[in-house]
Amino acid sequence: MRNKFVVTITDLNGSRHFLLHQLVKKFIIYFTLFIIAVIIFGAWLISMLYDEVSALEAKKEDLLRKEYQLSASNAKLQRQIETKTKEFEAINDKISDIEELIGLKTPETSTIDERLKTISLTSTQQQHLFRSIPNGWVIENNGLTAKFGWRTHPILKKREFHRGIDLRAKVGTPIYAPADGVVEFAGYHKSSGFGYLVILNHNYGFKTNFAHLDKKMVVKTGEFVKKGQLIGYTGNSGLSTGPHLHYEVRFITRPLDPINFLNWSSNNFEEIFKKEQRVSWQSLLKTMDDRSRLQKQP
Repeated sequence: MRNKFVVTITDLNGSRHFLLHQLVKKFIIYFTLFIIAVIIFGAWLISMLYDEVSALEAKKEDLLRKEYQLSASNAKLQRQIETKTKEFEAINDKISDIEELIGLKTPETSTIDERLKTISLTSTQQQHLFRSIPNGWVIENNGLTAKFGWRTHPILKKREFHRGIDLRAKVGTPIYAPADGVVEFAGYHKSSGFGYLVILNHNYGFKTNFAHLDKKMVVKTGEFVKKGQLIGYTGNSGLSTGPHLHYEVRFITRPLDPINFLNWSSNNFEEIFKKEQRVSWQSLLKTMDDRSRLQKQP
C-alpha cells in the first residue's frame, strides 16, 4: 500500500476504508456526468433561447412590415386629406363667389349645407324672376339704331321721348318672348304709328311692346306664351324709316330702359337693381322670400 492514501470513515455501524484513488475516480466520474448534464442543459437552454430569438425576430419583421403598411396607408390618407381639403376649399370659394354674385350675406357660423340650401333657394328665386320678368335679347343682337330717352323723331321731326329702343334687324328676323306672359294685343295698331304690334303682359306689373312687325302674326290676343317662345317677325310697318324692332319694357305703365333688361342675366343679377331704380325690387324680393317660406312650411 505504498504511495497510496487510505481514508477511514468510522460511524456506529463500524469503520470503512477507502483508497484515495477510488475517491478520485468517483469524483472524476461524477464531475464528468455533471459536465455532461451542464452541456445538455446548456444546449437545451440555448435551443430554447434560439427559438425565442427566432420568434422575436419574426415578430420584429411582422411589426416592421405592419409599420411600413401603416406608414404607406398614412401617407395615402394624408394625400387624400390634402386632396379633399383642396376640393373643400375650391367648393367653399365657389359658394362664396355665388353668394357674392347673388348678394347673399350668410353668418360666419353657417355650415356648407346651410349655405347650399340658401343658394339653392335663391337660385330658384332667380329662375322664377327670369321666367316672370323680361330679360335677355329678344332677337339676334345686331346692335341698336336708337336709344331710350329724348330724341328728335326721324319722321315727325319733333322732339319727343323715345319710350323704347330700336334694334337693328332685317325683315323676317324671329322675335322671342323675354318672359312668360299673356298676349294683351296682337295686330295692326293705327293710332300709335307702331304698325303691327304685339303687347305681352308679364308677372309683377311688367309689360313689353314689340312694334313695326311683319304682318304675318304668330300669336293671338289672349294667348299664353312662355319665355323663349316665338311671338312674331320683325318688319317695317307703321311710321318706320327702315326695318327694325322697336322694343319697350314697362312697369305699371312707366317706361324703363330695355337695354338693362336685354343684358340682364345670372352673371350680373344685382346690377339691374342699381341701374333700374324705378322698380321696387326690395319689396318684390321680400314678397318672393315670404312666399318661399310659406311653401316650405308643412
